[in-house]
Amino acid sequence: MSTIQDQHTAGPIAIGFDYQFYYFMYLALELKHGQKIGFEVKDDVHIDREDGTTVLFQAKHTIVKNTDGSLQNLTTLDADLWKTLSNWATFIKTGNTNSDFLNKHSFILVTNKSENNNDFINSLSLFKVDENIDKALEKVIELENKTKDETLKKYLKNVSSLGKRKLKSFLLKLTIETDVDEIIEKIKNRIFENIRQENLIDAVFEKLSSNLQLAKYTDIKERNKFEISFRDFNDKFGKCFKAAYENKPLPKREFPILLPDDLESQIFIKQLLDIGEIQSGSKEIRIYTTQMLKALNNFSYWVDENFVLPTDMDEFKKNSIQIWVNEFKSKYRQIERQVNSGSLIEDLENDIKNLGVDLIDCLRKQDLFIPSYPSLGIEHSNGHYYALSDKLEIGWHFDWESKYKV
Repeated sequence: MSTIQDQHTAGPIAIGFDYQFYYFMYLALELKHGQKIGFEVKDDVHIDREDGTTVLFQAKHTIVKNTDGSLQNLTTLDADLWKTLSNWATFIKTGNTNSDFLNKHSFILVTNKSENNNDFINSLSLFKVDENIDKALEKVIELENKTKDETLKKYLKNVSSLGKRKLKSFLLKLTIETDVDEIIEKIKNRIFENIRQENLIDAVFEKLSSNLQLAKYTDIKERNKFEISFRDFNDKFGKCFKAAYENKPLPKREFPILLPDDLESQIFIKQLLDIGEIQSGSKEIRIYTTQMLKALNNFSYWVDENFVLPTDMDEFKKNSIQIWVNEFKSKYRQIERQVNSGSLIEDLENDIKNLGVDLIDCLRKQDLFIPSYPSLGIEHSNGHYYALSDKLEIGWHFDWESKYKV
């Protein structure tokens, strides 16, 4: 019973259809402006080009393996090969105007089978160099006489009956691609070429695959042709690529935090101590240091792992410093006028310290963001400002540059 079930399983047929669909998806990802791709309309797959010509694709898949574990070869008398060529020969014969059909169509057979010194493919390669149709036709007739399989004889005879002129045009426009396997991996590589972000390939693949499958099912169910133009692909399926470009939070990692031995010797802590925002020995010193190191660790991680471009980090830094510049000017405008009028900074120290605390309170409310990403969150934003002040790129005291820069 199991043997009969094995013989009648739909698995190999189903995977053959899947192979055709994934090959369609693979080609759709490289569709050019003015082109249209179809699935099971003019052939397994076809592409209508802007110049009025059409490429017909037949996709053949096998799961049969040789004794060494390799996939079945595309033999010289392979049934899939000659059935395909016979079908195309029939297309040529039954076209409205035969010569016009050949002028406007080219033919590509794609298979995951290996070539392995296929005699016909070798003859086809030689024909494309010397264009000797007599030799090519002789090879087809030789194979027709060689096989005892009546079905194969019928396929071969149909091809040879095209006659020399049409057969020559057909063979010149025929391509046979073997070893086209791992089709899903090829699709993902093509997606990668589009989005340039390896960590988002699977998300885009899943969205695109499911939406194309749904569109195919709906169109065929409603007896419509499943065809997609370049514009259709962008309009209907462009959103599948949104995962690569939409604003999503940057991944935050918990790195080990190694606090320095002398926390109060850090420049950013000295600045906070000097304006009276914290007191020596307070627990906030450890909290602020931890926030700064968390931010620095994640910034380095995002750049190293290519989540963020260095140019985006530069823009982020410039923007955050500009926020500080604006707030600094706003807080200290009156102090600056007094100093310019002759007042001594030492005499204004109490007001400066109070304004310095107001300044940092204002900056702590900023929820910063890196271009193309949503907010960092308050903790990382605060940590970033602590890091800037530790590097003496910003300060809190009105006279911070003179006090801390050597």
